[in-house]
Amino acid sequence: MSSITHSVGVAAGAPALPSFGAGGQMYIADIWGGFNVSATLVNPLFTFRSTDTSIPNAEQLTNLTEAQKIGSTMEFKATQLGLRVVPLTSGTALTPDQVNDMKALLASAVVTLTYGSNETKIGEFSGLHLMAPVDNIAADATNTCSSQNGAINNTSWINLKEPVCIQANLNIGGTVKFTRPVPASLYTVANSFGFVVIMAGLKVVKS
Repeated sequence: MSSITHSVGVAAGAPALPSFGAGGQMYIADIWGGFNVSATLVNPLFTFRSTDTSIPNAEQLTNLTEAQKIGSTMEFKATQLGLRVVPLTSGTALTPDQVNDMKALLASAVVTLTYGSNETKIGEFSGLHLMAPVDNIAADATNTCSSQNGAINNTSWINLKEPVCIQANLNIGGTVKFTRPVPASLYTVANSFGFVVIMAGLKVVKS
């Protein structure tokens, strides 16, 4: 497993920690991977790099510099997971129906994360985790903000019960499975919406 510690304590009056040490630099960071939304119900994660010109919107959909790997000079400890449905084009305002379809897509998503060449499962998450108890949006076309009347502890992040520690050069992967048909409004214009899985935590880069 990774050498990144599972817990960090803060002591009153403790000396300042250096940004750089013998093992390199540690800083707060994200790793994300996703795909262009289409009619496909099962979509793989982390299968391309951000500079892959064969994938539309690649740089928006992932920050990996190698497909399926976090790199040979870094380790990562994920403490939170976020699931996002995002528009990838600009210039056209979203309609209430599109926003409803985006939320329906999120609610139907089951995300599985794996690592290692044998694809060991390290997590399984439902998009329902991020929905308010009563979830709807304003029907007025001039107001597409989400309305969460009665929402309790609604959050855009899943706090992981145990941090996920990813070793240097370790394969990472997973899938996003939609348990209902993908709304056609999200792919009628190809590559206009993306689904992104974000892992937030700490990155250690070796010196």
